[in-house]
Amino acid sequence: MSQPAQKPGWLDGLYFNIGDAFAAGDAAGAAMSGGGSPGGQGFTMSRDDAMAMLKIAKSVRADFRDMRDDAENLTQLTSPADEPSSNGYNKLLVNEGEPKGVFVTGKEQVHREYAYADELVKRLEKALGITELSDEQAATDVKNTGKQSEGFA
Repeated sequence: MSQPAQKPGWLDGLYFNIGDAFAAGDAAGAAMSGGGSPGGQGFTMSRDDAMAMLKIAKSVRADFRDMRDDAENLTQLTSPADEPSSNGYNKLLVNEGEPKGVFVTGKEQVHREYAYADELVKRLEKALGITELSDEQAATDVKNTGKQSEGFA
């Protein structure tokens, strides 16, 4: 279950500009995340700084990717005993309805944080002219390719 990071406000209207891209002769690095000329707020940084930021952002994204499994597992907890106190406490932890359990809310937060980190990585890669697919996207594409019902593989 992935949640899109395209909620209003998250990096909308912000751009990444690689300030020394033309000095280094790398025109692809001058691409902005929104394309075109920068308007509004944004970030201008050297290519080295952008690469360092990208490395950190990928590390953070990987941490959140790993946390998603743990967060999902927490929402699968069951009561140690079938009695009112245990059942009531377990409902406070894992209730999918309203009010949501704290582990369910935590799982949703981890998914949002992963989506934010993933969007940041994509924007930085675009600004740097990097066109790599993430491991997760590549795996999804391979799975979806196997599900096609017609044509040749």
